[in-house]
Amino acid sequence: MSTPRILRPTPGPSFGTGVSRRRPSGRIGGVVEPNAPSGAVGYPAGAEALRRALGPGAQLLDPARGVTFIAEWDACWLGGTRIDSPERWASLAAAGRLGEVDGAFVLAWLQDGEVRLARDPIGERTLYYAQVPGGLLFASTLHALLASGRVPPRLNLAGVGSYLSYAYVPGEETLVEGIREVLPGEVLCFPLTGGTPRRERFWSLPPELEAGAPLSAEQEEALRLRLRTELEGAISRRLPERGPVGASLSGGVDSSLVVALAKRLYPEKVFTYSISFGEEYRNELPWSTMVAEHCGTTHRVVELSPAVILRHLDETIALHSDPIGDPLTVPNALLFREAAAEVGVLLNGEGGDPCFGGPKNLPMLLSELYGGDVPGADDAPNARERSYLRAHQKCFDDFGEALSPRMREALASQPLEAFLAPRFADPRWSTFVGKLMALNLSLKGAHHILHKVDEVSFPFGVASRAPLFDRRVVEVAFAIPPRLKLKGSVEKYLLKQAVADTLPRAIIDRPKSGMLVPVEGWFQKPLLPEAKTRLLEGLSRWDLFDRGWLERLLAGKLGGLRPRHGAKIWLLVTLEAWLRTVLGPRG
Repeated sequence: MSTPRILRPTPGPSFGTGVSRRRPSGRIGGVVEPNAPSGAVGYPAGAEALRRALGPGAQLLDPARGVTFIAEWDACWLGGTRIDSPERWASLAAAGRLGEVDGAFVLAWLQDGEVRLARDPIGERTLYYAQVPGGLLFASTLHALLASGRVPPRLNLAGVGSYLSYAYVPGEETLVEGIREVLPGEVLCFPLTGGTPRRERFWSLPPELEAGAPLSAEQEEALRLRLRTELEGAISRRLPERGPVGASLSGGVDSSLVVALAKRLYPEKVFTYSISFGEEYRNELPWSTMVAEHCGTTHRVVELSPAVILRHLDETIALHSDPIGDPLTVPNALLFREAAAEVGVLLNGEGGDPCFGGPKNLPMLLSELYGGDVPGADDAPNARERSYLRAHQKCFDDFGEALSPRMREALASQPLEAFLAPRFADPRWSTFVGKLMALNLSLKGAHHILHKVDEVSFPFGVASRAPLFDRRVVEVAFAIPPRLKLKGSVEKYLLKQAVADTLPRAIIDRPKSGMLVPVEGWFQKPLLPEAKTRLLEGLSRWDLFDRGWLERLLAGKLGGLRPRHGAKIWLLVTLEAWLRTVLGPRG
């Protein structure tokens, strides 16, 4: 058995300001002022600052200079043809064919007296906008809109409540008042003459198939073969044209199947990268090493210390347009920094759980079966919605004692359950597993997972690509009956069957474990002093939390069977860092 190379980043230089040379296009943005005086010289107010904030290769929609179409994209195909020019994008947008495209993109263009903004079907790229006096601002990052100086940096308290519940901000809302996201599969149309914007959907999550008789063995086999074909196609479309390719590898079935199929489909060198936090903490290295050996990849282990995590925490969080309270944010960024020395494309296995019935659905399924909101009241109003919020195991259950009066008042006027209610009531998905799939794909996929990896990979010029979130793979996933996603106690049953010939049986049969960042241990010892400073001094200035609750959290004295002190501290440390580095200081 060969030994993987161990990479141990030190608390070294900063990430830098962004490198786009290995991406096919730079970020996009624009300031459109329909009523600006004719013959005005130069860019509209704030446009140049917006451009600088977008980084190298930025593209601005600029009708005065004849730039009426711009696009940011990566690994996009229509049928069997790669889309590789703005001209091709412009023709597809004008023809209304964006719903046929596979890959990551956001677009902005002028058509029929409107500014139109579009985002890819699954949400692999993100586009923000703000309507301001005299015009419209939009950009690939929220930072650019703030840099323009035309959007006041006011905190959206309802968005803070969402962040504390999900560890990300779902839907159109952001943490800045007045800034919103274009939703996946949507075109937003803003009339140049003013008036109300309108929405057009060019792609939607497929409706659930009507339940019928159980599939025959032949029908199940046909579905398995169709899934295998689409998996191979999704990976092929995301492989580089030449040179080595990389893949993150945890040793779970999702990342492992991507590595195994990439190695079969790609003739050049494949690097794999795993994360470790040192021998004293639980890790997945035996499993990831097994897969690397089985597939014949060149394997790297990025070993990270608490000191390295702390050194790069602020600059990692500062990359995010909205904070992501996932403890893997900094490790992900450091993995991309190490991988950038060897590859320009890094595949990942994200998407397996939301698409194919992974274990993160189990808390909700158990709550649905046994009642989890109030004993004997599982049919109470918003019981499902509260159960979904609680299943994330963040701060939702702590709101009564954790939040300041002004936060409680803000959430009382905009309850989080109201956002979820129409989604649970959507008749397109009749089974509970189908409803959870739709929620997880449209919320966590677009506003957490894909958003996170794009933003932390960008500074290093690495294209992060997620084959399991491919549009065609998602469409097949919705065609799979729930009983073939969760079959008895077997999670992701049909997905595992589709790739069983590519991996060791031990990988196919092992239960989901997940990459566990040792935040519980870190915030008991090495990182606790820093956390106290950030929460009791920095975060307290924003009047969001009850100080007594913060002190009990830091002392490890919250009640409950699973208080998850470390995960909650990380969530709040991330929020404090984002407020300070992106929104600006307060107090």
